[in-house]
Amino acid sequence: MVDHRTHHSLKDPARAHARAGTSSASIAFGPARSEDPAWAHARAVPNAKNNTICLHYNKLIKRGGITRLKYHFAGIRGQVEPCKKVSYDIRFQMKQMIEDLKKAKQTKKRIQSKIGNPYDVDEEEEEDEVKKIKSYFAPRTTPGAQPSIKSALATKAMIDNAKMNVARWWYHSNVPFYASQSPYYQPMIDSIAAIGPGFKGPSFYELRGPLLKNAVHEVNDFLLDIKNDWKLYGCSMMSDGWTNQKQQPIMNFLVYCPRGDMFLKSIDTSSLTKDAETLFNIFDSVVQEIGVEYIVQLITDNASTYKKVGKKLQQKYGTLFWSPCAAHCIDLMLENIANPKWFPLVDEAIKKEKKITKFIYNHGVVLDLMRQDFTNGRELCRLAITRFATNFLSLQSMLRFKKELRQMFSYDKWLSCPHAKTVVGKEISKIVLEDYLFWSQCKNIVKVSEPLVRVLRLVDGNEKPAMGYLYEAMDKAKEEIKRRVIYARWDKQLHSPLHAASCFLNPTIYFRPSLKRQNEVQRGLLSTLMSSQLDEYKKSIGDFGTSLAIHQQERLNPISWWEQFGLGALDLQSFAIRVLSQCCSATGCFEKGKFIIVAEEFALFNPYDINWDCLNELAALVNVEEDAKLETINVDDNDDDDNNNEHDLTNLPMGASSSCGSYFDDEFNHFLMDGDEEEE
Repeated sequence: MVDHRTHHSLKDPARAHARAGTSSASIAFGPARSEDPAWAHARAVPNAKNNTICLHYNKLIKRGGITRLKYHFAGIRGQVEPCKKVSYDIRFQMKQMIEDLKKAKQTKKRIQSKIGNPYDVDEEEEEDEVKKIKSYFAPRTTPGAQPSIKSALATKAMIDNAKMNVARWWYHSNVPFYASQSPYYQPMIDSIAAIGPGFKGPSFYELRGPLLKNAVHEVNDFLLDIKNDWKLYGCSMMSDGWTNQKQQPIMNFLVYCPRGDMFLKSIDTSSLTKDAETLFNIFDSVVQEIGVEYIVQLITDNASTYKKVGKKLQQKYGTLFWSPCAAHCIDLMLENIANPKWFPLVDEAIKKEKKITKFIYNHGVVLDLMRQDFTNGRELCRLAITRFATNFLSLQSMLRFKKELRQMFSYDKWLSCPHAKTVVGKEISKIVLEDYLFWSQCKNIVKVSEPLVRVLRLVDGNEKPAMGYLYEAMDKAKEEIKRRVIYARWDKQLHSPLHAASCFLNPTIYFRPSLKRQNEVQRGLLSTLMSSQLDEYKKSIGDFGTSLAIHQQERLNPISWWEQFGLGALDLQSFAIRVLSQCCSATGCFEKGKFIIVAEEFALFNPYDINWDCLNELAALVNVEEDAKLETINVDDNDDDDNNNEHDLTNLPMGASSSCGSYFDDEFNHFLMDGDEEEE
């Protein structure tokens, strides 16, 4: 007697396969649901067809079943939110499975077009089609990853010898250690190992000739995608100057858009007169090279000559704005705070701080005593992107280690040290131990400068475009600092109608009841745009007034908010996206300029053999080294769902990192909040 279950299985081979799970059935029909690799990272929802739960992100994936779940793991946008906690190997595996599924569908369509197919197959069941067996593991290109069979057979002596050969070249060529963290490092090793012994590396001529040209072409091809974003978001043209080791002036030009800043070119200006007319011709040629229709603003330093050039370009084209570098303006404000004419006590405290720091760092015994016994290896010096910000960060660091420094200068090792008996040593010890006015001044100075340093971190950060947040940030800072220190720079230089327009168009800030001086903000907008669509935005009419639009004002970044809810006011939407996508600072030019200085120091070129009249080769190197970094940006950093409250000064994380460094640490907060702390 035949069992009825066997009878049904004979009628339905697929069902028989699912129950039997034999190897032959697997070849014919693919893995069963329980055997699919994706199910190792998810579970089905009982009594809910095709609903799954991600075990990594603990997220419910509605509808779509295992297919949609794989898109979730693979990080492919459009159908489902990407998983932010899945490992690289799993993400790679799921991408490979999705690609194989697409190839299988294409193959199936070609076969059906030739022989026809009388059966309709659901999308869920298409994953059970025949697949070629291939690797679903990410390529092992990271140090310490699973080795290949060939490398696994290598003896320990062979591995040690290979590493030592790399190390000898590394040390002999003065290559910085962090170069081993380059994403191109392991692929280079793998490609050499794949060829085997006898491979000859590129020569001096090849590196500076054809290979460099090929690298430039590769980078330029990648940058074409970024340039396409200029049509939607616009861009900011940035310029800054620096002087090389031979005291020759070099001018850098960069282009910023939300995808990142792009190095454009460097110009040797040593043979040029730095008058407004000459600079105007240079800037005008760069504007035409970029495309005036894409440029929203030109950012330079605050020199009067550059201001004239910016105004002339603004008058000539009428579609771009000149804006001074916000970081430079804020640095000048900090300079005013340290001006001995206005604030002699601030200047005195900074000089004492420098004297203490210089004494400690100029004497190895004292420096070692501080690091080993008191600061646990942490430093007093706090470097920042701007000159005067460094002074105030050093004061903050000095105040942070107040207790440790006072203990050190009372310690037996210090008292027995020869430096303690010198005139300078006694003076430093007296300042640290007995000068209570100095410590009180440090605390008050940090409390005054802290709002400006926060704004500096905002405009110099690379996480999000700061244009839509600068106006309110400066308003908050001005409320906390004396008028004559701020207004001399803000009202005369940094204040721009474009900044006011950005504040008006930023829904996160505009709809707050706390926003003041809205008439001034609106005048700034009307000087850049006249449109009847403003009423819809101001009164929250149409798409602007939906419950979802109001709910997302504080949650989405301004650009994403306008992309989603500005469809009913297309002209205003386009203008808002272009303005809000811009940066406020040209400090990126300074970073690119440092590359050529490093090139001299690390002998990429012999500084005495460089023909500084021809910078094409250097410009190509900067182009490849800086612009290629954009290819390694993690797309997850641009998630629309990210909370952007880090731009609100009330929510800035005190220990957050940026190019200016970590300004105010959590353990230091009480110095900023409590102004009545008793002295020891």
